[in-house]
Amino acid sequence: MRAFTPLAIVLLACLGAPAAAQTFGPPIEGLCLLSRSAAISASRAGQSMQGQLRQLQSSLSSELEQRSAALQQQRSALEARRSATAPIEYQRQQAALEQQLRALDQEQNGRFITAQQRGQQQIDQALNTALGRVVSGRSCAVVMERDNSYGWNNAMDITPAVAREMDGILQAVDLG
Repeated sequence: MRAFTPLAIVLLACLGAPAAAQTFGPPIEGLCLLSRSAAISASRAGQSMQGQLRQLQSSLSSELEQRSAALQQQRSALEARRSATAPIEYQRQQAALEQQLRALDQEQNGRFITAQQRGQQQIDQALNTALGRVVSGRSCAVVMERDNSYGWNNAMDITPAVAREMDGILQAVDLG
């Protein structure tokens, strides 16, 4: 069994890794390929947004933990007074604490989603402008999603050019 472990690891790594593009034939004039996700990931604005979203998520998580801890203390205090509290009043207070916790979670999720959408709008605008410039410069008649191709001629791939053009348009996003 031990002899098969290295082989299994290599096979699993090969299966999980995306295959490198194979160059198929000569480039087709007017046909361009773009990986939208790769262009965004390679751009400074895309990297800026990912970094800011990680920071925001961390900040929101720690804030949520602190506020949740305070609500948990209130819940523990309520539990300690349970025998001295009328059952209907206990249930009302417990439901109110649960509602506060749900509202807090929804608020944090809403803040994250709003920031993410704000950043994505900025990136989409930069991507569209960059794509328009590159398509005009390369005389693309058709632009297709590169990630749906099995292979291509690299001369048809405009992804790096779009990422560079995006860098000239937008360096960083503003999630605030």
